Amino acid sequence: MIVITAVYLAIQLVAQGVLGADLAGQKTPLAAAAARVFGPWGGTLLLLGATVSMFGYVSGMTLAVPRALYAFGRDGFLPRAMARVHPVYRTPHLAIATQSAIVCMLAITSGFEKLAILANLVTLLLYAGCCLAAWALSRRDPETTGTPSARLRAALAPVGACVLILWMLTSITREEWRVAGLVVVAAVLLYALTRKGRARLSARPPSGA
Repeated sequence: MIVITAVYLAIQLVAQGVLGADLAGQKTPLAAAAARVFGPWGGTLLLLGATVSMFGYVSGMTLAVPRALYAFGRDGFLPRAMARVHPVYRTPHLAIATQSAIVCMLAITSGFEKLAILANLVTLLLYAGCCLAAWALSRRDPETTGTPSARLRAALAPVGACVLILWMLTSITREEWRVAGLVVVAAVLLYALTRKGRARLSARPPSGA
């Protein structure tokens, strides 16, 4: 993470040094910086490389992220149809199709900047929840971290991460918080509405018993 952070900072410094005040008005700042240094072919080459990179990322996410929808369907948070597996390819095909449809709809109806901010906002909230969960689990099971001093040191990481996340969230606008809040409220309602169904599902004996 330190190396990645250093690389991103270096890219930012180079782009700022090449473009100066023009950086703020660029829709594709790295391509603009490459075009100014190497000429038009440099900007085109960077855009082609970015396109290949983004296509690879989207392809990977199209296969990976729907597994969450599959798990939600399997565990009763979403309709059981989401847990269907293709009889030939053994993939959660309905979850993949649903995920792709949602992503396409958001991409068509919203801008890249807004979607990127909202995605980062939700991800940061998820990370904060994971940090708090790790801290709570270490308190419930003292044997996992050993001595009291070790438990104290173990708590510093999640607490410090939460403080850093809160600082990063200070740049989020009220409208972005409103959208994220609607998503959280919808998730809480879905959790409450499916509680009985999940209880019945967990009460079933395991297959083969």
